[in-house]
Amino acid sequence: MKSQKSQITENHEKEADMPINFDSLLNDLAKGNIVTVPTETVEGYAVALSSEPGIKKLMKIKDRDYNSGKIFTLVPESKKAISKYAIITSIAQNLIKHFPGELTLILPKNPDFKHFYYNHYETIGIRIPNHPLFPKIAKTIGPILLTSANPRGGTPKSITGHKPSTIIDLTKNKPKIIRQGNLKIKLDNNI
Repeated sequence: MKSQKSQITENHEKEADMPINFDSLLNDLAKGNIVTVPTETVEGYAVALSSEPGIKKLMKIKDRDYNSGKIFTLVPESKKAISKYAIITSIAQNLIKHFPGELTLILPKNPDFKHFYYNHYETIGIRIPNHPLFPKIAKTIGPILLTSANPRGGTPKSITGHKPSTIIDLTKNKPKIIRQGNLKIKLDNNI
């Protein structure tokens, strides 16, 4: 019998060359299943924020626990909803406005946001993908967790040849680029 991780990986490899069935994908997310989704960077594993069993499965697949140092990215239902989950600074607002899609921002978590997964952290990674699939997901499912569709330590898969999103940490006094993706941003006083 194949492990859950190998089944997801095999499905991910098969799905890379297949057209997306939006209804099936939304149905799977609504059931709390993990799905493989395209983004403008690399393909991702997604699960509904409301699915505790789905999130726990994703933690197993990605070999992550609460002390692993890596936190799943939250894709909120809209830009306006970000403040429900994170504390938005003016720098964050500027970056979100000018660089949608290929950017993940690490922000201080909103202390009023209570969730079994995020209760273990004081920061939260926020991303608003600029792919036509995500408004449909947001309208039907609400917020989701998103992570690259690869096993721990593996190379993220991209049928577009893109790199993962650029990550900027905005939790300290000075913004810091944690990972440089295709999106090149200069951090200066003009942000």
